[in-house]
Amino acid sequence: RFTAEFDFRTYDAEGVILYAESFDSTSWILLALRDGKIEIQFKNEFVTKVTSGGKAINDGLWHIISVEELEHSISVKIAKEAVMSINSPGTLFKQSQGFLETKVYIAGLPLKVGNALVKQINPRLDGCIRAWNLMNQGHSGVKEVIQEKQSKHCLVSVGRGSFYPGTGMAKFQINYNNPDSAEDWLINVTMTIRPSTDTGVMFALVSDETVPLALSIVDSDSSDSQKVIVTIGNVIVAHLGSKKLCTPRKVQVALLVTKQQLELSVDSHTDSSTSEQLSILHQAMKANVVTYLGGLPDVPLGATLVTAFYNGCMEVKINDRQLDLDEAISKHNDIRSHSCPLIMQ
Repeated sequence: RFTAEFDFRTYDAEGVILYAESFDSTSWILLALRDGKIEIQFKNEFVTKVTSGGKAINDGLWHIISVEELEHSISVKIAKEAVMSINSPGTLFKQSQGFLETKVYIAGLPLKVGNALVKQINPRLDGCIRAWNLMNQGHSGVKEVIQEKQSKHCLVSVGRGSFYPGTGMAKFQINYNNPDSAEDWLINVTMTIRPSTDTGVMFALVSDETVPLALSIVDSDSSDSQKVIVTIGNVIVAHLGSKKLCTPRKVQVALLVTKQQLELSVDSHTDSSTSEQLSILHQAMKANVVTYLGGLPDVPLGATLVTAFYNGCMEVKINDRQLDLDEAISKHNDIRSHSCPLIMQ
């Protein structure tokens, strides 16, 4: 019968932990998180079910999770204590010549499965799993896959936030139209950053092959400071120096832009601009812009001043909405959506 046990740690509220199916894909079981709580979905020849229960476990602490198929039920335990017992007529997976063979997917779903689920879910999950025991065979099969992929290794200690490794970006489609004005738009970006390198694009709007707005950090002439700059095209329209940003402390950055004015704040310092460059941004905003966090796609040389990927922790709110990287149109696989390495001070 199907069994799985492991230690699990996450700050993510929704995503697939594990999905197992028969070789003909007619029977399957899904172990997932929704609103931070364990959810089970399964289907066999007799029944299709979805059940959730227990307390929220997306608190960044380690939890022992076990799923075990018993004779007439599926048992789910957290820290060895039962939180769900789901009636299950028949077995999940049929044996073949005395063996039980299943295909197992970790932290995601095979492409064909999405619409077959009882209850739709965003499969992307950022978490950490250790002490694997699948089908009472320990970590056999899992270890070999994970050992070869550095990006799949667990961080030793994590906090809330998103981590950009300096190798890619996330892409969003965001509507900046201002509901208070039929003609105007509003860009209100607030972020908490803890950079690990001194140069990189944190936030940018891209229109075709142009970059009508970018918010970046750059190395300053002084050895103990960086600058936060705002560019429209390849022109700096606002900038603020800051003491060395690459430290354990978190820095608050805010950017507020309308067609009349632009205001940049870093911690408690502010720089504002009414540059005529804003008319270039206004034309782009009337057309179509795509939002990027952590870097830029390929744009022509000279389209903007900074093209390096951002490396470090960053949490972003745009127009009062906290962005969840699991909801991005696309995201580099090495970006960790809900976990940032802690720095021991």
